[in-house]
Amino acid sequence: GKDDKQVFNENNGGLYHQILDVDQDEIFIDVGANIGQMAMVGLVSEVTTFAFDPLEYDIMKICSGVIETVKRGHTQTIENLYLFRALVGNESQSNVSITRPDDAFGKFEQASLFTNTIGVARKPKSYVKEYVPMIKLDEVIPPSLPIGLVKIDVQGFEWPVVQGMKGLLERKVGYPRIVHYEEQRRVTLGAGFKLGTVQRFLEGYNYTCTYLGNDISCKK
Repeated sequence: GKDDKQVFNENNGGLYHQILDVDQDEIFIDVGANIGQMAMVGLVSEVTTFAFDPLEYDIMKICSGVIETVKRGHTQTIENLYLFRALVGNESQSNVSITRPDDAFGKFEQASLFTNTIGVARKPKSYVKEYVPMIKLDEVIPPSLPIGLVKIDVQGFEWPVVQGMKGLLERKVGYPRIVHYEEQRRVTLGAGFKLGTVQRFLEGYNYTCTYLGNDISCKK
């Protein structure tokens, strides 16, 4: 079997290249930005990046990463990074709870709408809730901006994110060239969704999907 590092490299190696392949007039949408691993690639590559994450810890880490990236001279401007502390889903709500392990547990960057879909190996003794807005990509992404890549990694809730970007998928021009998302059996089923739902939906918009480790990359 493959070790975790090999799977990580398979998943993220392809994603790195996809970010680097985004044209200068296109945008990169990072849903579930975590601590900014992929958003930083967009920043350094001078690709306009819209990054979304609900956790205060993750947003603070991304901001620290931006400051360090500028300090080290890896980028000249931060004006092409748009950072949102929000959940992304299939409807807009002003106040939704997100659950993460308690402070004593650590793993501050891991969270989900349900406790059983949080991506940690051992179970925390207790949990903490944070409250954030939920937004739809259709209502946030300006219609004038063509989309090179949408990356979605949201602990099993990828399907609601895709439902909330139907308008982007229906564009005649400027539609997402690539939709790259994670689908792990345990968390997808734990979130209450069927495996393959996102892929079938995207194929209905004439996307062709390829498996990359735990990730699925759909191109049009």
